[in-house]
Amino acid sequence: MGLSRYRNIILVVTASLALLVASPSIQQLLVYPQSENLTEFWMLGPNHDTTYPSNVTSDQTFRIYLGVTNHLELAAYYNVEIKFRNQTQSSPDSFNKTSSDLSALTSIAIAAAKNSTSEVPLEISFQYHTDNQTDTLYMETVTVNGFAQDASNTTIMWDEAKGGFLGNLVFELYINNSTTNSLQYHQRYLSLWFKMIP
Repeated sequence: MGLSRYRNIILVVTASLALLVASPSIQQLLVYPQSENLTEFWMLGPNHDTTYPSNVTSDQTFRIYLGVTNHLELAAYYNVEIKFRNQTQSSPDSFNKTSSDLSALTSIAIAAAKNSTSEVPLEISFQYHTDNQTDTLYMETVTVNGFAQDASNTTIMWDEAKGGFLGNLVFELYINNSTTNSLQYHQRYLSLWFKMIP
């Protein structure tokens, strides 16, 4: 009778000791949540929202914000190449993970500590003229933060279906590869299409 009285206590103590002894082995089997190593690349419009300019005139200045959030395991150094293209020129390809083969108008360096966000405001305007006889828009420069960049290698033909001259501003993200100490395309880009009003 005395032993059966303590039977439940003995079972609880034995089970607790067994779990305590086995815990290092059980711990090896557990899968802990892992953080995803990635970089967020985003853009906001002039009002710090997702309303972006779409119709622009020559010399009209507008503001956008580019942001990078670093979820990599260490601080990262990024470079954003800014490119301008018409509808037929090379664009980045998400499927093939390639950047546009166009030359960059300019680039912007951004550093972000581990698990932090960096944001850069950009003031942008386009300088161009049109030839109504040939329905052609001739780009002259794209001004970024007060610095005019030559864009004269781009002409835009009138798009009858869309009723305007369409230009595309592209932002490609590059990251510093610490092994090779060089920039490599980070397979992320942002793009804004504009109807360029004559």
